[in-house]
Amino acid sequence: MQKNSKKTYEYVFEYFSEQILSGKLKLNDKIPPERDIAETLNVSRNSVREVMHMLEITGLIECLQGSGNYVRCQPEEYMLNSVHMVMALLDINYLEIFHIRCGYEYTALKLAVENATQEEVDKLYDVLVKMDEVLGVKESAKLDIEFHKILVEASHNRMLILYSSMIGNLSDIFIKDLRSKILVDKRRAENLQKAHREIYQAIVDKEYQKGREAMEQHFDIVGAQVMKMEEKR
Repeated sequence: MQKNSKKTYEYVFEYFSEQILSGKLKLNDKIPPERDIAETLNVSRNSVREVMHMLEITGLIECLQGSGNYVRCQPEEYMLNSVHMVMALLDINYLEIFHIRCGYEYTALKLAVENATQEEVDKLYDVLVKMDEVLGVKESAKLDIEFHKILVEASHNRMLILYSSMIGNLSDIFIKDLRSKILVDKRRAENLQKAHREIYQAIVDKEYQKGREAMEQHFDIVGAQVMKMEEKR
């Protein structure tokens, strides 16, 4: 193999990229042994092992002792850590994270109105019932997270689910205890719960515009708290 100015590991990485993008390697497929790949590419086994290790870190490969290496698709943790570091380096502020969340949840709501199953609707209802019970702030915050998680899953858009999970985790890291700070105010908590009920009803009735209006009320409450926290940074 002619290597020109490229480093050896770049050729190995391109090999794996081509195999996956062309469909020759599919999810859960077993990957050929390192020795065979090294011979095919005319590179050292160390170069192959280096790339395999990198792909394992990114969640695209799983190495099972005594069984072999398999194609996987579990990049969430790697993506979260990478974006977290980038956001810290760029000094991304609370409002920027909040605006991203607003964007994807409006889209998730529209898709949920169209695609939510009865099981998902029932799950949202169960969470609402629990929210109506007398709970501590921390428990209420957990249920709030669960409500929005089910909402996004009801979109049935896998990319949206993946990225919303990542952004949600980043929100919790960067805006620690945001939900608790909102819910500690009884009137604010009641208004937030009212918005949740209306979002749920909009999904049941398949009326996106009503759901969007309720979502706007929800984000007005959350946004006001985010701005206060941003001012204190």
